[in-house]
Parts: sequence; structure tokens; C-alpha cells
Amino acid sequence: MEILISSFNFFVLMNLVYEPRWGELVAHQIGMSARIIYIFVFAYFLLRSVRQYDAKDLVHVGILWLGLTLIFEWEGSLAIGRPVEEILIGWNILAGYIWPYVLTAYLLSNLIVGTTLHPDKKTS
Repeated sequence: MEILISSFNFFVLMNLVYEPRWGELVAHQIGMSARIIYIFVFAYFLLRSVRQYDAKDLVHVGILWLGLTLIFEWEGSLAIGRPVEEILIGWNILAGYIWPYVLTAYLLSNLIVGTTLHPDKKTS
């Protein structure tokens, strides 16, 4: 589900709606901010169905999400012919790009959601 939403966010909203209207950097910022929000929403709904977990479980899931995202993004980008220089643009936080914050959301969303919104499901 996340792949479908992220694809729609990138290929339709960012490229066809936001970028023509506000430019590439603002389109990136809007799209990646939305992505951070729905990453946390997905974490919330996924953790709702889990009976019990501890912080170590949440960290492991975050590492898995981060790893899978990096593999998918790099392999997918290279498969569609994006040059590495173009991929790395999104990593430049000094220029206003926020891709590293999206990756941080993948890493920490389950831990944050699990310890703050679902504290009753933690094991001792």
C-alpha cells in the first residue's frame, strides 16, 4: 500500500501538480512532508493490530523499513535510468531537500508511535 501511495505522491502529485506550480524544490518539500505524515499513519494502523511488542521489536521494524526503502528507492531509480547525481540531489538538506528526514521517519516512526500512541501494548 505504501508503494502505491508513494508512487502516486511522486509521479502524479509532485511531478504533475506541485512542480509546475511551485518549482522542483517546493514540490519535493511538499511531497516529502506528506510522505513523512503517511509513514506515521501507516505505523499507527499497523501497530494497532499487533498484540504486544517491546522497544527492541519497534527498532528492528524501523531498521527493516529503512533498509527496504533504501533498496527499493536506489534499485527503482537506477532501473528507470535516473543518474546517481540526480538521486543524490534529494539528500542535500543544506539546499532545502528533506529526503534524509523521510528516511529518519521510516527508521523511527514505529518506535515513536508504539511508545507514545500505543503504550498499553508494550511488554515489560
